[in-house]
Amino acid sequence: MMRDDLRQRLRELGVVRGVRELAAQPARPAVAIEDIVEGSFHTTSRGQCFVARESLGRDHVHGDLPLSAFLELPTEAIAQIGLDESLLGLDLRRFCFLDTETTGLSAGSGTMAFIVGIGFFAGDGFELHQYFLRDPGDEPAMVEALVELFPGFEALVSFNGRSFDVPIIENRLILARVTPTLRHMPHLDLLHPARRLWRYALSSCALTSLEREVLGVRREQADVPSGLIPSLYRDYLRTGDARDMRRVLYHNKIDMLSMVTLAVCLCRAYADPWHAGQFAHGRAPSVGELYALGRWYASEGRVAEAERVFRTAVQLPVCHNRVTRGCTLRELALLLKREERRAEAFAFWQQLALESRQDAVGEAAGILAHVELAKYFEWTVGDVERAAAWTGAALERVMHGMRGAQRDRKEAALRHRLARLSRKMAAAWVEGTESPGAKAGG
Repeated sequence: MMRDDLRQRLRELGVVRGVRELAAQPARPAVAIEDIVEGSFHTTSRGQCFVARESLGRDHVHGDLPLSAFLELPTEAIAQIGLDESLLGLDLRRFCFLDTETTGLSAGSGTMAFIVGIGFFAGDGFELHQYFLRDPGDEPAMVEALVELFPGFEALVSFNGRSFDVPIIENRLILARVTPTLRHMPHLDLLHPARRLWRYALSSCALTSLEREVLGVRREQADVPSGLIPSLYRDYLRTGDARDMRRVLYHNKIDMLSMVTLAVCLCRAYADPWHAGQFAHGRAPSVGELYALGRWYASEGRVAEAERVFRTAVQLPVCHNRVTRGCTLRELALLLKREERRAEAFAFWQQLALESRQDAVGEAAGILAHVELAKYFEWTVGDVERAAAWTGAALERVMHGMRGAQRDRKEAALRHRLARLSRKMAAAWVEGTESPGAKAGG
């Protein structure tokens, strides 16, 4: 028989036995948000909403960089990575870093933002204001506060804000019969340039992944996975206990700080990839990062910069990223071909074809290399026999390495090319045998 004093001590530690004893445990007392988070109530004509506030110095280091590094960026680089010319010439101190936590993971009209986080530079520091709904009835007050706040900024910075945060906020404004204006503000959405630069180097371009792999940010155990946040808020509304909301506010805070330093990393890597440590943690860029950057430059017509990046990438060891290396060789050869530098392109097509035979690069890139070598020998060198040999090798690769409709299309095109080359060789042989020199020698 368990002694009463031991049973009592176990109960105090939360160790219980049986459903009846579990139900008898006292409920955890509810703790209000204002009792555990530094902030104040913002009063509007529609009521009050709670605002958590925190001030950081400009020299506050988040990951590998101080927040002040953002203020040193040229707006030209910001406009280029954001594909938004309206960002040119703006005052970086009046950029608003925006992140929301919501009751759902879709941007539909039924989803409510229960935290709207705003980060901005003010004076000698960086301010974090997090508007929190203690109750859905506080939303009219939050809406009015945000309507007063946003006109003070010149631009927004977000991570997937164009597709998620801004539509959610604007939906709530419309429901409150307020004309939305956020979509018309200059907007740097960091998700798209981040994907453009790191999609071939990282397995994920989620913000938490970029923090680990690029920014050098390590979240504390106080953090909470974003997928759990809606259910934690529902629990808060049911119990009135805000202790888990402190973790959600921490998550929101780190998201905003990471946007500041992520913008710096993106702009620096785009503007000057040759400076040590521009991509992450002081390391040299990877094949995947250089390949992505070269494609970015090429899409903007910056041929010289693209060529330099591609050439640097193909000098890295094959084992770093075999498939991406093959894609890089392909892009460099295509760039040189477009510039009518076919002899230079030939060397890279040949290298790509060689490595593809060793299974070091992707199958599609290897087949393309064989076809391009066939074209080079036929049209530039005038060696039809070698052109036919490369075409035949490409056809063999297609027959053994591809499946389905794509193989059928490739096979038909290559057989057509091979038949045409065979006719050219036959015509050249007939012409050679009928020439005067040939008859005399016969």
